Amino acid sequence: MTLEEKLQDIKDHPGRHRHTFEALQLCCFHDGALDTRLMDAHETYASTGTNGSRRCDVTSGPCSCGAWH
Repeated sequence: MTLEEKLQDIKDHPGRHRHTFEALQLCCFHDGALDTRLMDAHETYASTGTNGSRRCDVTSGPCSCGAWH
């Protein structure tokens, strides 16, 4: 799957992209490296909630909101 296809899948199917921290890392691995564009897409389109004004990107583990869920 190309990067563009992965980004579109996250946007089109956010329910499939609500992950634990470990699963988020696996989902965002592209061409041998962790791709921050995929990480950002999860936070934007597949958010699992908010903490204050920050969106959460994982269901458990260290989160982009600054907390540990």
